[in-house]
Amino acid sequence: MGYVVKVDDRGRIKLPKKLANASSVIVIDTETFFVGIPVPKDPLAATADIIKTDLSVKELKELAEKEAEKDALERAKRRQ
Repeated sequence: MGYVVKVDDRGRIKLPKKLANASSVIVIDTETFFVGIPVPKDPLAATADIIKTDLSVKELKELAEKEAEKDALERAKRRQ
């Protein structure tokens, strides 16, 4: 859903109430317009239910580190 908001004389905009629960907003400038992505006050809580897994945080961290190591080795081999 899109919104039209006013810009005041100091360059500020007021977010619609529905979006005002964000603690900050990522602003992406595309030169002809900008995209605002609200960042929730507690991003971890807001995204906790997006991916379901039975793995613990420790197991997920270990998997991520193994994948990062594998990726780094593959990139290093390509540069040789």
